[in-house]
This record gives sequence, structure tokens and C-alpha cells, in this order.
Amino acid sequence: MTAGGGIVARRAGDGSLRVLLAAAHSDGALGAIELAMAPGSPGPPLHVHPTHGEGFYVLAGRPGLQVGDEVIVAEPGDWAFAPREVPHTLANHGSAEARLLCVFAPGGFERRFERILAETTGAPPPPGPSPEEEATRVLGPPLAPPS
Repeated sequence: MTAGGGIVARRAGDGSLRVLLAAAHSDGALGAIELAMAPGSPGPPLHVHPTHGEGFYVLAGRPGLQVGDEVIVAEPGDWAFAPREVPHTLANHGSAEARLLCVFAPGGFERRFERILAETTGAPPPPGPSPEEEATRVLGPPLAPPS
């Protein structure tokens, strides 16, 4: 946080995961993370969020993205958005790291990533799962590699 109440997120550590904006700092409106996916990362299973939309902006690499029935191999500069209740997932089947900016609107789901960071750094974790995490429904397996 800055003295004026804004947010400045600076790169720290290995940079594989950063919570850039938490719902607590945006009046609940938005959450944002930067995520690095190692080559060969299968990503999460196909799922939906009934409480929020999730957007993906590709910073580097060529991750696979599925939103609804559309599956693409994304390039840097590509943007995908899954509104509430739209099935989606992502994976990195490529041979290079993929980096994405992930945005959650309204915010709250970023707490899942705050817990992951706490587990890896030994920092105190945020309180239990957020309502956004608990409402998420898994629909199927992770994204299959392109054939």
C-alpha cells in the first residue's frame, strides 16, 4: 500500500506468483494476480465460478485457454474472459514458461492464491476459504494437450 491508499506491487522473490490486488484493497470490486506456469503444467480442472468472472491476459509464453467450448493456444497480448457460470481452464503444454495476469471481478478468489503463497513462504495464511472458492464447481479434467 502507498501512503495515499493506493497499491504498488513490486516484483519480489522468484516471481512465480504475486497477488497484485486483493478485494480488501478495492472495496471488493476486483482481485488480480500474476501467475507463472511452468512448462508442462496441466493447470486446474475445467470449472465454473458462480460468484465472479475471471479474465486472463497473456504476458509471455503460449498457454492453452478454454472458455466455454472455445479452446485456443494463446499468445502474448491475448485476452480471455470467462463470465460467471462459464466453464473455463488453462494449461501450459508448451516448452517455455507462461505468464498471465489473472483478474477476478468481483474480487475474493485471489485469497486462494494468498493461501498458496503463505504455504510456500511460511507467512500467516488468510482466514479459511473465501465464499468465492467454496462456490467454485469442478466440471471435468484439466485441459488436454493439443493433438
